[in-house]
Amino acid sequence: MVEVERSFSEVQVCSNCGEINYDNVNFCQDCGNMLKDFTHVFCEICGAKNPVENKNCSECKNIL
Repeated sequence: MVEVERSFSEVQVCSNCGEINYDNVNFCQDCGNMLKDFTHVFCEICGAKNPVENKNCSECKNIL
């Protein structure tokens, strides 16, 4: 038998049911809970959390 090694881009644990989710999914594959925060964006320069409505970072004024 040949073993196949699979690499996963991202592993996430659901905060609702504890299910382990692979392959960068947006919703839990068991309970359907949202795994990612779609209400905020993070600045690539300073890392500040900004509402998606912002066009510029509230900390460093970088264009989002």
